[in-house]
Amino acid sequence: MLLIPFLLATAAAPRATPFELNNNKTFVQVKVNGSAPQWFIFDTGNNGGSVIASECADRLQLKRGKEEKAQIGAGSGAATGLSQLSQPMHIQTLGETLTVADPMVFTLQHVSRIEGRRADGLLGADFLARHVVEIDYAKGTMTVRDPKTYQPPQGAEVLPLMMDLGWPVVEATVTHGGGRPVSCRIIVDTGMRGTMTLFRPFSERNRLYEAARLHDFVIGAGAGGLTRGDIGRADAMTLGALEFKAPVLSYARDTTGIFAMDAVDGIMGGELLRRHRVTFDVPHQRMILEPYPTEAGPFEGDMSGLMLATDAPDYKAIRILWVNPETPAAEAKLQVGDEVVSIDGRKALRLDEARDLLRTPGTRRLEIRREGKPIQVRLEARRMV
Repeated sequence: MLLIPFLLATAAAPRATPFELNNNKTFVQVKVNGSAPQWFIFDTGNNGGSVIASECADRLQLKRGKEEKAQIGAGSGAATGLSQLSQPMHIQTLGETLTVADPMVFTLQHVSRIEGRRADGLLGADFLARHVVEIDYAKGTMTVRDPKTYQPPQGAEVLPLMMDLGWPVVEATVTHGGGRPVSCRIIVDTGMRGTMTLFRPFSERNRLYEAARLHDFVIGAGAGGLTRGDIGRADAMTLGALEFKAPVLSYARDTTGIFAMDAVDGIMGGELLRRHRVTFDVPHQRMILEPYPTEAGPFEGDMSGLMLATDAPDYKAIRILWVNPETPAAEAKLQVGDEVVSIDGRKALRLDEARDLLRTPGTRRLEIRREGKPIQVRLEARRMV
C-alpha cells in the first residue's frame, strides 16, 4: 500500500545521452523509421525541419521525389539538389520521438568530407521547438528536459533568443581597434566549427576588413561550396554579462549564401559554445550559458593555412582541399590534392586530430603522397592572427 503513492509521485528523471564532438560539432545517434542508429548533426543552425542526407535515404531505401537545384547554406557558387521523402520520417533520438511530415533530402557528402566522418542528417528547428536541450560539452552528454518544469540554474547567464527567422539569434557585441562595442544579432549554431563569422554586409558597414590580419582566405566550406573571408582578432566580444577576450573572428566576403545575408549580422559556433554547459530553451525563447569552473584557454585559429578534407566513402584519407597564399603551407609548397599521410610521425589520424596539430606553433613534419609518390615536408606552423 505504501509503495503505490511513491510510485505515482516519482517521475522518470531526465536521462543524459552521450554525443560525439567532432570538429566542435555535436553528432547524435538517430533511428529513422526504426532503422539502426544513424549519425545526425544536432544543428541549431538548421532553421527548418530535420533533414536526412540523400546518401542515408538511399541506403535505407526510402523513396523520394525528383531533385531540384537550389542555393542553400554556407558557401558561394554551388547549387545543391533538393528532394523530399515520399512519406513522413519518424525519428528517435535523445530519448524522444519526432515525426517530420515533409522531410527534405539533400546530399551531405560535402559535410562528411569536411568533418572526416559520415553525416547522415541534420536535427533541426522542429526538434528544438518542443524541447529544452542541455548540452554538457565537458561530459559529452545531452539531456532533454521538460519545458513545463525547467528552470535555469542559479547564477547562469540567461540570454533571450530571437526566433523570428527560425534560427536561435542572440544579441552580442564586438569591439575592434580600441573602439566602442558594436551591437550585432548572431545566429547560435552548434553545427559550426569556429568562434564567430560576421556576415559580409555587417563587415562592410562597420569596416571590419580593415581590422583583419589575413585577407581573402578560404575560411570554410558548406552546402554552397567554399566560403571566403578575412580573419582577425577582435579586442573582445560579449554575450550578456559574459566577456570573451581576444577572440579569433572571420569576416565573410561571400556574395551569395547565408554569409551574404543582412537580416542578421553573423553566426557563432562550437569553438565558443564548448566553453560552457549550454541549454537551448526555445519554448521559452532563451539560451542558458553556464561557464565551466576551469578557465578556458585563449582563442586560437589554424596556424598552417591549409583547408583539409577527407575522401569518400570511408572519409579516412586526409587530402588538401585548399592552400591559402602567404601562409606556412604555401611556403612549404604544399598543393591542392596532396594526401596527408602523417604529421610528426603520427599516421591514421582523424581529421579533427590533424587540425588540432596544426593549431599549435612549431615545426611540423608532414609525410605527403603526391601522384602516388611519398614526399617529406617541413611546415613551420605559426600564429598568424
